[in-house]
Amino acid sequence: MRVRESPDLSVPYRLTGLAALVMTVVAAGGALAPGWLYRDNPLIAATFRGQDVVTLVVAVPLLVAGLVLERRGSARGRVLWLAMLYNAMYSYLFYAVGAAFNVFFLLYLAVVGLALYALLGAVPRLGLPLQRSEAVGRTARVAGVTYLLLVAGGLGLLWTGMALGFVFTGVVPAPIVASGHPTGVVFAIDLVLLVPPMVIGAIGLIRRQAFGSLVAVAMCISGTVYTAGLAAASIAVRAAGRGAGEELPLWLALTLLGAGTSVLVTGRGPTRKGRGRGVDRLKA
Repeated sequence: MRVRESPDLSVPYRLTGLAALVMTVVAAGGALAPGWLYRDNPLIAATFRGQDVVTLVVAVPLLVAGLVLERRGSARGRVLWLAMLYNAMYSYLFYAVGAAFNVFFLLYLAVVGLALYALLGAVPRLGLPLQRSEAVGRTARVAGVTYLLLVAGGLGLLWTGMALGFVFTGVVPAPIVASGHPTGVVFAIDLVLLVPPMVIGAIGLIRRQAFGSLVAVAMCISGTVYTAGLAAASIAVRAAGRGAGEELPLWLALTLLGAGTSVLVTGRGPTRKGRGRGVDRLKA
């Protein structure tokens, strides 16, 4: 029998549903009829098209699945829900500040805002545990730490190194030149919103901290969807004749590694705790 004393999450649930709806509209517009939408250079337009496909077939279904499972009391569903909200906010920030101004600009902002305020409305009410946790086994911890530090370290060193290179040489990094952007949009977003949470998650796994482990699981899931989008973008760029897609093997490898790691770190299924004295011990 399920005994659950849960906080009122009706507003975050509604915001999530709206976010999923708007994501579906803008991703469908970009994937199915890109010619009238994107005003970026061909390289960036192809990149956005590839990511739109992944949003339609992966990100939106996972967000909806996480919401449905969360509302049914699933521990794994809760983590998936939070992870995909974060992924939606992070991903559409690129569109809001990195895509040439187009008819979907306000919808990009809507996704970022809906996902952000859903997270801000949900997380403080969830009573997420801070104590030591044994929910993630040793093998899963090693895999999680390896994946998170590999992605965070790789991207952190890459973007920081390129930025420092400009300081000493005055040469604008090639990715910025190719994007047509006046500054390093990807550099900025990754170094603030991707690298630090992954490091925090890795530390949480190492120290077996419950909250840190939850961050780690969420970032493994979000990171997997992110690199899947980059893989699709590489395919789209190659199909458009705007590049050879040399990064495709790397993005595919990281996607497979992230997917496997996500399965491992969620394998045992954390327990659910409601507020007050009620305790959920629900499995996903």
